[in-house]
Amino acid sequence: MNKIKRFFLNIFYGLPFGLKGANAELTGGITNDDNGIELNQEVSDERVAKHLLKGEVTQEVEELRYRTYAVANKSEDYQYLGNGLSVKNEKNPKGVRKKYKFSQDNENICQSVLSTLKQVGSYGIDKYRFEMNYNSFVRFNIEKYATRVDVKIDEDDGIVETTLHFSKEANPYDKASKPFINELMKLLKNQNDEHEVKRNEISSSINDFSFVTYKANNEDDLVTYSFMNGSKFKKMRETEHEVLMTLSWDEYMRVPLDLEAKYYSRTMAEKYAKKEKKNNTIGINDVKRKRYCSVCGKEMSVYDGDIQEASGQAVICQNCMNKAKMAENQEEKRD
Repeated sequence: MNKIKRFFLNIFYGLPFGLKGANAELTGGITNDDNGIELNQEVSDERVAKHLLKGEVTQEVEELRYRTYAVANKSEDYQYLGNGLSVKNEKNPKGVRKKYKFSQDNENICQSVLSTLKQVGSYGIDKYRFEMNYNSFVRFNIEKYATRVDVKIDEDDGIVETTLHFSKEANPYDKASKPFINELMKLLKNQNDEHEVKRNEISSSINDFSFVTYKANNEDDLVTYSFMNGSKFKKMRETEHEVLMTLSWDEYMRVPLDLEAKYYSRTMAEKYAKKEKKNNTIGINDVKRKRYCSVCGKEMSVYDGDIQEASGQAVICQNCMNKAKMAENQEEKRD
């Protein structure tokens, strides 16, 4: 019993040393003056990571943000071949093209967990990448069933076309999907009948169609496309698993979002112009971390301390751990 008492007494005596070590880690360091008076030095942490976590827009954050988008834009000028080799792409500069041909997938966009929960079992509150406005009341929200769009624009030839893809498989969780497919197949069968095309809401009700590109095939991200002032039905065709409907438009708008220009950093741009060497700010907290045993106060393995703290245990060095196990074994033998 004396050894057990001694063990707990060591904990009480060693606790201040453990707190001292933790305090040193939190305040940035401990120094002593000539009179032996302990001084705690609080150092301002200039690391970008902490500013990002706090949502603070400092000069370092502005420069990091601008540098990220600038490098990303520059990387698009090169194609990686493998084995450390890359070649420069020969393409038209942004903003001067008159021809666009790409494909964009449609998906359900959820902005939060709450919005996802609200969508369960509810109709009409889904938000998709494709947004459509109609010229009259419709039974079917076409943006809900379109899985993909192929865009073909050629200003020289006056071509502005969008081809919507629809799956032929009904969604078992959507009661309206089967009636929509039936209506779609009916339109496919009667597409050469002008009267049927005009009275079918799938082919005649879309007034405006817009979306913002993301991971599109052969187009940049975050480009807003809007097709306006009424669509004109052109044709339909069928594949093994899909039905494709092509619409033509008289007007369209393309608005790219240039994040490099939006988050321009004058200081970072000047550094690039001067070809300054990249300099990462290292605060005092970036110095090698230390851990202290909460029993004896001695320095211990940082890795072991982190593991113990993460698992909800007290931070104890291996030596004190062994003493505690020995005392426990001896107590068991006595019992």
